[in-house]
Amino acid sequence: MAHPVLKKLFAAMAITVLSITVTAPAQAVPAYYQQTVTGSTLAECNAAGSQLAQQKRAQGYLVTWTGCGHQGFGYVGLVSWSD
Repeated sequence: MAHPVLKKLFAAMAITVLSITVTAPAQAVPAYYQQTVTGSTLAECNAAGSQLAQQKRAQGYLVTWTGCGHQGFGYVGLVSWSD
């Protein structure tokens, strides 16, 4: 049979662990952003997308940039970034 002092010690430890777990702050949810880039030529569109992607990387964001494709009468691409 456990000693009464040990029982009290274990009970106090359990309450302490529970209070630490309950009071821990929630993790921040990352924010996601995206911006369309366009150009009348493929090179112009890709240059705009690359420049925006480099700018966002320099600001510390995680960036996704895959390049432009033909759409309608020009070229369009999408730069995405998150915290």
